[in-house]
Amino acid sequence: MHRRAPSWLLLVLLVFAGCSRCGEKQGGTKVTNPARFLPRGAPAALVVPDLGALGEKLARFQNLKLANFVAQLQNAQTAESYVSSIMRQVGVDLRSRQAMEAAGIDPARGAGAALLGGNQAFSVLGVKDEKALTDTFARLARDRLGASERAEQKVPGGTLITFSRSGAQQPALGLLFSEGYALLGAGAMVSQLSSYATLPAEKSLVQEPLLTASLNRLPAERDFYAFLPGGVGFLVPAGTTQSVTLTGSLGERAVTLRMDTPWPDTQASLAALTPQAGPDLLGYLPEDSFLMARYRGDPSQLSGVWPYLVGSYVTRAVQETGFDVKGELLDKLKPGVVAGVSLSPTVQLGAGIPLLDPRRTNPFRFVHMVVAGESEDAAGFAATLEKLPSIAPRFGAEVKPSDVNGQRVYLTSYRQGEGAHFAMVGDKVVLAAPQSRLEAALTQLKGPAGNSPVAEDLRASLQGPVLSAVLDLRRLSDAVKALPSEAWGIGGFAIKATTVRWLDATNDLRAVTLGLSEKEKALQAELTLWLAPQ
Repeated sequence: MHRRAPSWLLLVLLVFAGCSRCGEKQGGTKVTNPARFLPRGAPAALVVPDLGALGEKLARFQNLKLANFVAQLQNAQTAESYVSSIMRQVGVDLRSRQAMEAAGIDPARGAGAALLGGNQAFSVLGVKDEKALTDTFARLARDRLGASERAEQKVPGGTLITFSRSGAQQPALGLLFSEGYALLGAGAMVSQLSSYATLPAEKSLVQEPLLTASLNRLPAERDFYAFLPGGVGFLVPAGTTQSVTLTGSLGERAVTLRMDTPWPDTQASLAALTPQAGPDLLGYLPEDSFLMARYRGDPSQLSGVWPYLVGSYVTRAVQETGFDVKGELLDKLKPGVVAGVSLSPTVQLGAGIPLLDPRRTNPFRFVHMVVAGESEDAAGFAATLEKLPSIAPRFGAEVKPSDVNGQRVYLTSYRQGEGAHFAMVGDKVVLAAPQSRLEAALTQLKGPAGNSPVAEDLRASLQGPVLSAVLDLRRLSDAVKALPSEAWGIGGFAIKATTVRWLDATNDLRAVTLGLSEKEKALQAELTLWLAPQ
């Protein structure tokens, strides 16, 4: 069954924008860079160096089990057949370089798009054949928008071709040919295309210094990038940085998204992201950890960061106690703190995945946790732990000193049940939950570190960044599959079977890794989705 493609697919190329050499000088009047038409002041711009290369890479993803599973939910036999039906309705198969060229597009010249706010946007496409491209959009305008009336006129910057509905006050779609490119806009944007075709170079994206600097700091290998002057709320709070640049690359084994943003504060405040020599403690994490993290920076430099990490509620509670987080805790830890999260073997999932808000649900009923570090001052850190029972009530918790096999520990409880417990073994510090994990960690910390629980094919992801994390999707999937039927409540055997089916449909996804670091006074992040080998 073929579903009708949504009307926005007419302008699907708006999501493409391209230039692998953004910022290069233009020679003569020949434009070779689509970003030349994109305004520097646009709230967002997207770029793709080569539409053909990106389309061919995206086509690989329709062969994933997950893609086929989702396509079947849309009543299609396979993801390939579902995407093909959409491409037929769009009129251009964006997976094929040859198909784009036949439609009049030159994918090797790249493409560009500017998102201007207020639901306004326009795109820039490399042109291989003006007549073929005009015919392509004439069919789309007629079949999808009912705009069958065609007009052509000379305007500043080139030739404007418009497609309108009968009796309409403004064109439904416009195509402006200028210097080997076509500017494409809809509705009210059609009348503005000429101004962007004649945009002065100094006001275009090719001469945006912040973008050029970010691209120079980031790896040259990229299939697309996005530029957001002023930042964007869901990545970096809007207005707190001059710009955010995102780049993406698609490979056979991984999909990587990278971010670069000039640091808005002083260079000294970036010291927390400077790598330091420290012990390798990964071998002290449990072997069944599916989520592992490592911090290679100096914990003492986190004094200005920790309030943002723990939230306002905890920050106020700490301030009320007068506890000196920097002096009592951060200054006494060496670089190399690690953390591991495992699935609880007694987890109950009959009511579905819970909202892991520790104020309402005890997270340790679902996951187990171990955090390990090494102290700069063992005696001083031991004194810090002795202060926990007196300050814990301010956090709505109770911490009691206790003895486990001759080892002094500090056991935590709160309204929702068992909390995270503390202990020291020599100069090693451990935070673990539940108590069974603490006891296992105490035994392990008495000896040398064992083998790292991070799978060999993922270990490199923890070596470069200062702050890094690995989510091993395969290990998590195996842990869920190993749960007994009673973990799923009444009718657990059926719920488990459904869950296993979902997990089998996603076993093409190997892991997710995250890295955070600093480079040339800029904050950089890297997020990678790793795919299992075919």
